[in-house]
Amino acid sequence: MKKMLCLSLTLLFFGLAAIAQKKTITGKVTNQLTGEPLQGVSILVDKQKGGTTTKADGTYSVVVNSGGATLIFSYVGFTPQTVATEGKTVVDIAMTPVVTDNNEVVVIGYGTQKKSHLTGAVSKYKNEKIDETPNSRLDQALQGKIAGVQVQNISSEAGSDPKIRVRGISSINAGANPLVVVDGHPVPDGLAFVNMADVESVEVLKDAASSAIYGSRGASGVIIITTKSGKADKPKYSVKFSTGAKTQVELYPMMSTSEYTNLLFYEAALKSKDPSITPPSGSGIIANNERAAYVVENTIMGGFGANWQQEALRNANVRNLQISVSGGSRQAKYFLSGGYQRDQGMMHHSEYDRFNLRSRLDLQLAKKVKLSFNLNPSYIKRERPSVNFIDFVRFQSFLPVYHTEASAAFVSQVAQWANIKPGDFAQARHFNGRVYTGLMPDGSQWVTTSTTDPFNTANNSPKSVMETRTITSDDYRVLSSGDLTYNILPGLDFKALGSVYMNYTQGLDFTKRNSNREGDVNRGVYSNRLFVDLLSENTLNFSKLIKEHSVNVLAGFTAQKTTIKDEQITGFDYPSDNITTLNTALQIDQAKTATFNLRNQIGLLSYLGRVNYTYKNRYLLSASYRADGSSYFAPGNKWGSFPSVSLGWVATEEKFTEKLDWLSNLKLRASYGVTGNNRIVDFAFVDLLYAANYPLGTGTGTSVLGQVPSRDILSNTDITWERTFQYNGGIDISLFRNAITLSVDVYQSKTDQLLLRQAAMGFTGVPLAWNNIGRLQNRGIEFELTTNNIKRKDFRWTTSANIAHNRNKILELGEEAFLLNQGERTELYMNRVGDPLIQYFGYKTDGVWLSQADITAAQAAGLTSPLSNVFVPGGLKLVDVNGDKIINADDRVVTGSPYPDFNWGVTNNFTYKSFDLSFMLQGVQGGQLVNGDPNYNETKRYNKNYNANRWLSPLFPGDGKTPYSTVGFNWMLTDYVVEDASYYALREVVVGFTLSEKVAKRVGLSSLRIYASGQNLFFHSASGYRGINTEARFTTGPYNTPLVDGYQRGSFPMPKTIIFGIDINF
Repeated sequence: MKKMLCLSLTLLFFGLAAIAQKKTITGKVTNQLTGEPLQGVSILVDKQKGGTTTKADGTYSVVVNSGGATLIFSYVGFTPQTVATEGKTVVDIAMTPVVTDNNEVVVIGYGTQKKSHLTGAVSKYKNEKIDETPNSRLDQALQGKIAGVQVQNISSEAGSDPKIRVRGISSINAGANPLVVVDGHPVPDGLAFVNMADVESVEVLKDAASSAIYGSRGASGVIIITTKSGKADKPKYSVKFSTGAKTQVELYPMMSTSEYTNLLFYEAALKSKDPSITPPSGSGIIANNERAAYVVENTIMGGFGANWQQEALRNANVRNLQISVSGGSRQAKYFLSGGYQRDQGMMHHSEYDRFNLRSRLDLQLAKKVKLSFNLNPSYIKRERPSVNFIDFVRFQSFLPVYHTEASAAFVSQVAQWANIKPGDFAQARHFNGRVYTGLMPDGSQWVTTSTTDPFNTANNSPKSVMETRTITSDDYRVLSSGDLTYNILPGLDFKALGSVYMNYTQGLDFTKRNSNREGDVNRGVYSNRLFVDLLSENTLNFSKLIKEHSVNVLAGFTAQKTTIKDEQITGFDYPSDNITTLNTALQIDQAKTATFNLRNQIGLLSYLGRVNYTYKNRYLLSASYRADGSSYFAPGNKWGSFPSVSLGWVATEEKFTEKLDWLSNLKLRASYGVTGNNRIVDFAFVDLLYAANYPLGTGTGTSVLGQVPSRDILSNTDITWERTFQYNGGIDISLFRNAITLSVDVYQSKTDQLLLRQAAMGFTGVPLAWNNIGRLQNRGIEFELTTNNIKRKDFRWTTSANIAHNRNKILELGEEAFLLNQGERTELYMNRVGDPLIQYFGYKTDGVWLSQADITAAQAAGLTSPLSNVFVPGGLKLVDVNGDKIINADDRVVTGSPYPDFNWGVTNNFTYKSFDLSFMLQGVQGGQLVNGDPNYNETKRYNKNYNANRWLSPLFPGDGKTPYSTVGFNWMLTDYVVEDASYYALREVVVGFTLSEKVAKRVGLSSLRIYASGQNLFFHSASGYRGINTEARFTTGPYNTPLVDGYQRGSFPMPKTIIFGIDINF
């Protein structure tokens, strides 16, 4: 009996102990995206038998060991999650849907659509780490990421706009930039305005079937930016900070004054060995002004020349701070963020500081009513360098930046410069008009009794100009929108959206007294621009699933009003350089380009509709129609219609593909659509009045102020919409359970009624008139490939690549067979029917004339030319293309084109446990550029790319291709300055380490990540390119037109950036 009692007590004791080691965990499982409860989620306990599933309301209850068990949540279509229960009795889980190629949602115009149901050409780019790249703007971050989207950094100045083209150029005078839509609102500068850390995704609508829903603004493609929103979860905080430095990839290989002088004496020694020419002597070896410059550098400056390129540059700083908080419940979700970005340019006085705030609130006001509100203000403070980099490149090294003790003592011997002190800016005129003597590189003593100017210019040095002229601007932007969605009936929603975008910019360009030249007055240019855009959209959206039929219908009306106000006042002759307020100016410049006030209003009304139909997820149809009425056109021409239709067939939904296990997805697409372009100049259909003088009265009359209609170009009341008709065919293939995904698109677009400036009759008194008389064609092919190369427990490697080819052709230019446009150096750009839009036009060369004997022999054979400097030994040798023995304008030929053959990009992503690495290679193959640098004599003389292995004499011809210095025919009119614009670059590299979730939680964090990234760590230009930035282009002056492109001069150096950052979430 005692034994039985002891046994019973023992069992009771252990039973109670076992019960004491158990605990009950309760909670709720929801969909992270929608906040809706999930029923049937499997919940298992690690290393423990049994489990449970969630109820209809998403709740659950499970018994676990109190010693610290782990729950495993799994549900079809969602990412599994594991949660430790130690110290917890309630565990709520928000599960994330698994995104596959079939169920991925893509943002399209006025809605969203499953990627599997897309019938148009839409590309999506999403990268949660996009703000870790060293790009200061979103558009720069898109370079090389999307097939058919060409992003070209035409300037590396801080905050500068890149050039963006989607599937080539579709317009000449009506704007060729894509439409940018930010959270439903078209924003002209949206890619510069948006903070990259706030971006959820970027979609590009490339074909007409996709972009026709935007009607008159979709001809050049549409870029849709969707920003982040809050999730139904407890508050989540994020802090991200990065800092780094920016340096130049390379500089121009410029010789110092001493190096160049030594070269001249070395070449003279070689020439003296050539019996066919007279040995050079005196000024035949080197000019007196060059001798004087050599004396200044080696005698006065002690042999130390200034590196003027380095004087323009610095090691720039880059900083980025981003803070955000998000969270909420199913009824109210919020997202708040703030950011600061500092992006210094490599040149002094190149500054870009941006401050962003953003708030988004999504409310479920009632079962059938939703409200979303978005407020996004920003402020950008920018300073631009007042001097071009080429001005530093050209400046000779003998001239110091600041006067030293020695140079100040030398120049102050002249009474005019008696007040010069060490530390003052050194100017070329300080050294002019003096008698110089000194030792030359060959040991001879140069002696002269006449005065010499080492550098005969009245201009000040570029450094002093940079420091005495400031160009600043302040940009204040705000984008605010609100939309209300009401569910009228099941599947039928009415959505009303109202938004406003405002941009106020004020700028000041102030030049101090004596800035450019001695005696110049100070000058201030004050500019203000106010841009206000109001948008109202009202849409009905009906969705219905009837057995195997899925229908979605969209109908809407939009109204948009834009108000623009531009003001500028120019004052000069201020009493003080330090007081820059306009009221202190003693005079106002009243020229129409200096002081003006302009106001304009633009209106756009639109009706739109779209039908998407799917049968058995196999057969797809989409059709849309939009009618736009624009104030840009005269009555009778205000309205334009833009329809589209597209079809798709998902072959993998057919029964005959069921046994093809290796084929995950196969979809064929075809589309046709019409888009328009109303982004023409203001008031092109009506003549404006300008001030003019009229001679009235007897005799020669008296000048009376009056007005005259447009003096530069005549209006045309009949101008109308440019229209682009585009066909697109595509195929989407996924293989081996989506391990390989490939999309191929082929397209052709034709734009008619191109708006051109047509020559007007002379009696009108105006040289040009507007007319719709042109047609332009684009053809191309695009490939996008994604591969999951390796997928293991601890290691993953994925690759995404894209390549695109585009060719344009002019189909019509009215009655003209071709047009010729001239650049700043008289180089020619041709627009010819049947050829690409732009081609370089000039003389073909065949090396250089090797000797006077060769020239004499050619002339004896009958070769002549009315052109100047054609027959010069060591000068460029022009080719008699047509063989008529006369070298004249008839021998000019096409020498190149700015359009590349291919644009491509390849991104690789690696993850190994907590480490990750990604890098992108990006490049351009084909296309040429016109290098304007050799137009400067300083480039021809001092740049090693132009004087290495050059012609010297018949006995020393060099490579037979490089002309001698400035002799001979004008280089800029020949193919000698046309260079290959191909390049490839290691555009981005990001390396990171993410602290394990377990360790992060121990220190009270959700996650912790540190990273380093680099940009342009390697850049390779094509052989024969003699500049420092292959992408750079001139876009001002005569180049501010789509009919002239491909010219570069004095480019900013290519930047190389390295940053380090930390990302903390809690």
